[in-house]
Amino acid sequence: MNLREILRRRVLTIAFHERDVRWTAGAHGRIDTIGSAPLPEHLVRDAVITDPVSAGAILRAVPGPPAGRMMRVIVAVPAQRSLFRQIDVPAVKGAQLDEVIEREIRREMPMLADNARVSWAIGAEHEGKTRVFVAGAPRDVLDSHVAAVRAAGLAPDAVDLRVIAASRAIGASDAVVANVEDGEIEIAIIRDGIPLVIRHVAMAPQDDEAWKDQMAAELARTLKFYCDSHRDDDIVPSLPISFVGGAARRAILAEQVTLSTGHEVAMPPLRVSVDPEDQSVRFAANIGLALKEVAA
Repeated sequence: MNLREILRRRVLTIAFHERDVRWTAGAHGRIDTIGSAPLPEHLVRDAVITDPVSAGAILRAVPGPPAGRMMRVIVAVPAQRSLFRQIDVPAVKGAQLDEVIEREIRREMPMLADNARVSWAIGAEHEGKTRVFVAGAPRDVLDSHVAAVRAAGLAPDAVDLRVIAASRAIGASDAVVANVEDGEIEIAIIRDGIPLVIRHVAMAPQDDEAWKDQMAAELARTLKFYCDSHRDDDIVPSLPISFVGGAARRAILAEQVTLSTGHEVAMPPLRVSVDPEDQSVRFAANIGLALKEVAA
């Protein structure tokens, strides 16, 4: 094994949020250093980093994040304004399946194909069809986050949605995930390792009880939508809501959640912890990004 291969094992993960940027560094899915830096108001607006050069300068000035060409850099972006669909395509194998999926996306969702960066996850086969979960991140959102990281002198290797990365950090094949920050909540319903529902909700600035009421109402609305459209699923109705993110400890104290949804709440142990360990839940998306590198 040559020196380049050894150095490439080290991974830097970066996640810009509305109020701060968080990073971790480590190798082979382990994390040995973490850090964050506050962001000025309105630097991130409607999920877009409005001044990537300034954002990159903030990241570059923070003591700690390692740099260098041998570093694998993975970036998390918000689910805000992203679009998600499920499609069924003929059950074919190998590269031919990718071609079929691309063709079906262009046929069924031409606007998505033209205006978003599209990726997909392949689900189960049934009666000659393959279920495919399609995600499209707006180009302006994704491009602004990538530009900010490049402005810090780094070269991104991969990008993932924050809530999907946070779900990977939990590691459950079936889960209801609430990735919560003070100003937003991202909700994912995962079945058999595939995200079937993803929602982003902006949280209105308000007192603590009103904030909890809004969060509980949005979780209840999401779960009702899922259960109404998946009446044969007896797994999701029994799952707890797993809270992660910067406001997870605030959110899990909301009695309104169980009352509104009928679900228990949890703050599950993550597949990898950071030091100090009580910060792990805040860095869940970064942890999931580090695990993406291992899976790759």
